[in-house]
Amino acid sequence: MDEELWVGVIVLGGFAGTFGLIIWLIVVTSRKSYENICYLAERLGFEIPAEERKFGFYNSPDIVGEVRGKQVRLYTYTTGSGKSKSTWAAVSVVPLEHGGLTFSLSRQGFGTRVLELFGAKEIQVGDEVFDREWFIQTNAPDYLAMGLLPEMRQKIQTTHGKWKLAEGEILYVEKGSFSSRTRCDQFVEIVDAACDLADAAEVYAKQT
Repeated sequence: MDEELWVGVIVLGGFAGTFGLIIWLIVVTSRKSYENICYLAERLGFEIPAEERKFGFYNSPDIVGEVRGKQVRLYTYTTGSGKSKSTWAAVSVVPLEHGGLTFSLSRQGFGTRVLELFGAKEIQVGDEVFDREWFIQTNAPDYLAMGLLPEMRQKIQTTHGKWKLAEGEILYVEKGSFSSRTRCDQFVEIVDAACDLADAAEVYAKQT
């Protein structure tokens, strides 16, 4: 009986230790995300968000500011639940005007092949590598083929998420959070690329 009791205590202690380790890792990750959000805000010249904690966990606040005269927001969100739950990092840039222009750019893959099977049409911009690696849709194919300048394509080429302009907002989304300092540094460059796309939308608006 004593031996069985000790086995039970050891098993229970193991479960408690594992649970405590998981909670500790979540707290550490949430703190790192908050610190990186502050780092990102500082690099972009935005206001540093106030620290907010609930049950020891740090919130991952949005950061908002202005870059090149445009409203910019960086944030995270989740989709799904349980084992299928995913975290996404995003940046939003609002052009001063867009003239009704819409577009989306996604890496070529299984999802884009499915879209093509259902009749989705992509455009080409005349850059062999870029056209091979990106699935591009827009309501202004002639303009976007011209408007995606080589330096803009070069910036987009370093990213792995999805770009779109819809309802007057440039949006870039990729899977992950801001717990990685490397991702934060990449998002500084992504903000710059998003502002370039917003500039292109503003030029289009002036021409229509």
